[in-house]
Amino acid sequence: MTKKLPLTGDLKIASADDLARQLNTALTAGDVSLCTKKLVSIDAASIQILVSAFATAQGTGHKLAVDMPSGGVLETAFERLALLPLAVVETGVLVGITGVQTLQVAA
Repeated sequence: MTKKLPLTGDLKIASADDLARQLNTALTAGDVSLCTKKLVSIDAASIQILVSAFATAQGTGHKLAVDMPSGGVLETAFERLALLPLAVVETGVLVGITGVQTLQVAA
């Protein structure tokens, strides 16, 4: 079963830790779908969390899908950060980032 999570309002660095925890918990349990319809703005820190979540999904064997409508907040942010060429988008849904790999770090 896919857990659906909304991304709403202004995602800024102040909420990045909470977003990371929420995504990590959800991806550990299963597949996740993020809805960005009510997203007003997103900063680079929050984009970094999303990119990291794709690596987490890959490492847990689960899928992460983020709706990314053409001309929307997320697409604009990816474009401004020069990440759009790395985005794997299928029918308006961001399903991956090319080059994102899971890294294991020794404790």
